Amino acid sequence: MDKIKEKLEKLRIESDSNNARAQRAEDEVKALKAELARMETEAQNMNNKITLLSMDLERNTKRADESTAQVRVLEVAKEHAEKRAQKLEAENLELEKKLESVNAQYLAIKNELDTTLKSLEDM
Repeated sequence: MDKIKEKLEKLRIESDSNNARAQRAEDEVKALKAELARMETEAQNMNNKITLLSMDLERNTKRADESTAQVRVLEVAKEHAEKRAQKLEAENLELEKKLESVNAQYLAIKNELDTTLKSLEDM
């Protein structure tokens, strides 16, 4: 009978030990599941950020392309304006030379007229 009691006591101790080990394993599984859920949430958050950053990159790339196109248009307009300005400057110089020539002719004719009028007065 003592042997049976000893055997039962051994079995109870072994059972308690196994129950404690099973409880630790269940706690570890629970902790690992919680860690896995946290990591999955973190991965989802990262994927969302990546998606948002990709969208931002795409939008900014589009804006950069549009800005580049606008810069090209403005550069062409600037070139046309510079050519027009050069043409107008050349025309201005030509007109100034013509004005100087006309003024010189005017002064020559005025002097001639003054001389003629003076000689007519002297007569």
